[in-house]
Amino acid sequence: MGIHVARFKAGEESQWGWVRQEEVVPIPGRYASLAEFLGEGAVRARELAASGQGKALPLSQVELLAPVTAPCNVVCQGQNYRSHMLEVGQDPDAKKFNQFFRKASSALTSSRGDIVKPSRVSMLDYEIELGIVIGRPITGPVRVTRDRLHEFAAGIVICNDVSARDIQLAEGQWYKSKSFRTFCPVGPYVYLLDPEDNAKLMNLRLVLSVNEEVRQDSNTGEMIFPPEETLSELSGIMDLFPGDLLLTGTPRGVAAGYNAPKSAKWVRKLITRFLSDQELTQLVLKMQARNTAYLKAGDVVRASIFSPDGAIHLGEQESRIVSS
Repeated sequence: MGIHVARFKAGEESQWGWVRQEEVVPIPGRYASLAEFLGEGAVRARELAASGQGKALPLSQVELLAPVTAPCNVVCQGQNYRSHMLEVGQDPDAKKFNQFFRKASSALTSSRGDIVKPSRVSMLDYEIELGIVIGRPITGPVRVTRDRLHEFAAGIVICNDVSARDIQLAEGQWYKSKSFRTFCPVGPYVYLLDPEDNAKLMNLRLVLSVNEEVRQDSNTGEMIFPPEETLSELSGIMDLFPGDLLLTGTPRGVAAGYNAPKSAKWVRKLITRFLSDQELTQLVLKMQARNTAYLKAGDVVRASIFSPDGAIHLGEQESRIVSS
């Protein structure tokens, strides 16, 4: 089995530690970033876990920081879960390509940090996603298979792809709408993968709640393009480096889906036949303005990812929405 590692503060300086139950064991050495840690630090973490030794600190007495650190590439997959495509009126069986977009690494924040809602944003949405942490340089085409995924992916982490839907819909700006500071809570831990974990990655449960109401509850087995296929494709497009992050998409239950068109395909075709793109966008925005599922100041979002047998558990995020 893999192990959990965290980046934390117990004083003035940040450090890394191996997490066991409700404690964290500091790992010797200073590593300024996740990229630095994934070399010697990850080896030391596994040695600590194997020995079971080291002086531990209660997690309740430390400040957990974002375990994924900027600067890094944050690459995202769009509409990669069948149920999410269906809830926004798309046909998953008609999807023939892997959809990618970017998110600014300055959006990264901790699993306990506030999510700041900009005053200009009225439709703030959440998206629980499984994050894949790159573990080795990928500077040319490679073929990644499920049984070799751990050779390219150092670990996995909970991510929340927070989105300003009004900007995304009105301006068609995915990067802008998803890149405000604090719009990417990660952690609390990175789970460093072992070879036997590869088989479990397509059977992880994703659960997100808002104010104790479960909004998203699905399984990674719903992915249209799994991580090994995605990394294989990305390797032919761009360079990736240790500490980079891949967000693998979100399942159904996002706020935007609460008021999305649920019409049959012929009704959607009829609407688009008589409305211009601009008129259709304004209609959708008008419908979404009445949607009460969007996040507001004071809301608390909790997210967790785990395997049904309990062998893998990535901890729990708890984020509060605050106004700027």
